[in-house]
Amino acid sequence: MIEHASYLTCRPSQLLNLGNFLLVLIPVPALLLLNDLIDRHLLVRFIPENMEDPMLWMLVFWGIVTGANLVYHMLRIQSIRYEITAEELQFHSGILSRKHEYIELYRVKDFQVQRPLIYRIFGLGNLLIYTSDKTTPVLKMAAIRNPRTIYKTLRDLVEQNRREKHVFEVD
Repeated sequence: MIEHASYLTCRPSQLLNLGNFLLVLIPVPALLLLNDLIDRHLLVRFIPENMEDPMLWMLVFWGIVTGANLVYHMLRIQSIRYEITAEELQFHSGILSRKHEYIELYRVKDFQVQRPLIYRIFGLGNLLIYTSDKTTPVLKMAAIRNPRTIYKTLRDLVEQNRREKHVFEVD
């Protein structure tokens, strides 16, 4: 088996998990406020008096559920890796069950760089790669560092690969 040296390796940023981080932080003050409103304005208590502090138990439960969810999403993002070699683009993902996808560079048809405001603040962006590959017609490299640099490197390798393999695109 011939191993190709990797020209470029990149991973997505954990900024993709911003919504999950906010899901953990925002409801805590909301639950505390809700507890206060229930104690002040409802005459009938839905929670038995003999429980020490039901809101504490709700917060602990919320923390465990959302914490486990956050850890899962962080591991999922951490397990993603993109590798660009001389002949192919490789995409690796999965926590327990790994998935490896390979796209021959001569199959790449077009690129698109997206840089939303929040990503630009952190020097990140998305690189969409349109291909003629049957299993992966569009590959989105989300929240990667320096997407324009990666685009230029990948574009040069695609052109070089097409010349070497004598592949020409016909519209």
